[in-house]
Amino acid sequence: MIHCGFIGILGLPNAGKSSLLNAVLEEKLVLVSDKPQTTRQSFSGIISTKDYQLILLDAPGYVEPKAGLFEFLNKEFVKVIEKSEHLLVLISHDQKQTAQFDNFWKEIKASNKPKSYLFTKSDLKETEFVTQLKEELKSERNLEVSLKKEFKESLNDFLKEISQTLKAEHHPLYDTEMISLDNTREIVAEFIREQCFLQLEKEIPFSTGVIVKSYKRQKGMLHIEANILIEKENHKAIVIGKNGSRLKKIGQESRKSIENLLGEKIFLGLHVAFKKNWMKKKSIMSELGYEHDKR
Repeated sequence: MIHCGFIGILGLPNAGKSSLLNAVLEEKLVLVSDKPQTTRQSFSGIISTKDYQLILLDAPGYVEPKAGLFEFLNKEFVKVIEKSEHLLVLISHDQKQTAQFDNFWKEIKASNKPKSYLFTKSDLKETEFVTQLKEELKSERNLEVSLKKEFKESLNDFLKEISQTLKAEHHPLYDTEMISLDNTREIVAEFIREQCFLQLEKEIPFSTGVIVKSYKRQKGMLHIEANILIEKENHKAIVIGKNGSRLKKIGQESRKSIENLLGEKIFLGLHVAFKKNWMKKKSIMSELGYEHDKR
C-alpha cells in the first residue's frame, strides 16, 4: 500500500511557495522571484517514493478578489483548497499582522481539511506576530525551514508524516516518472515570464503576460514562438531594450531553463505585443489560461 493525495501549498505572496516546490522536486518547474504576486496559476509537482506519492499544488499568493486578473488569482487560491486533501500553509518568519494576512487566515481556518504549517525564511528575524502564531500552533504539525540552508532531510520526514493523513492506495495515482501534471507549454510560458520579472524593473513585469503561439518540431529541433504582452505602448521599447539587448537577454535566459527542463536544444523566438488593458479583456485572459471555465 502507498499513501497518495493532493497537497495544497498556500501562503501570502512571497512566502516562498514556489521556491519550496522547486527545491523539493530538485527540478525547476515554477517561476521564482523576490517580487510578490509572481505566481498566477496553480502549478503542480509530483513526489513519488516507495511509501507515498504527493501531488503538490502551488497556489498563487492570497490576494483580495477584485476584477480582472486579481479575481482569477483569488479563484485559483480557492480552487487549490478545494482540490487538496491536506493543506500545507507557509508563513514567513518576517510576517507582520495585516488585513491581508487576517483575511488569508480566515480562508485557511474556514477549511476543514487537515493542515500542516511551514515557517519559512527562518534566517530572517522573527516578528512578534509570528512568535504568537507559533504558540497558537504549537500542538499542530509544523516545521521551520530556510531555503538558504540545507533542509531536505527534515522536510522529507515532514512530508512523510503528512502522507500518513492521506488515503492508502494499492498503486500510485500517476506514473512515478512524472514530475508534474501541467503541460509543457504552460511551464515554458512561466520560464519566459520569470525572466521578465528578473530583467525588467518597477511595475512593468506585473503588467506582462506570455502566450506561446507556436510549439512544434522542425528539422529535428523544437521551435517555440511566444508573445510577451504589455499593457502600455511605451513599455515596448523598454522590454526590447537598446538594439534589442533586453529582449535578447530574456530569450537567452529563458532558453537555458527550457532546455534544462526538456533535455534538448531548442529555438526560441520572442516578440513583444502591445495589448491595451489586456488584464481586463476576457478573450486575452482566456488565451493566457487565466479563465476558470476554460481550464
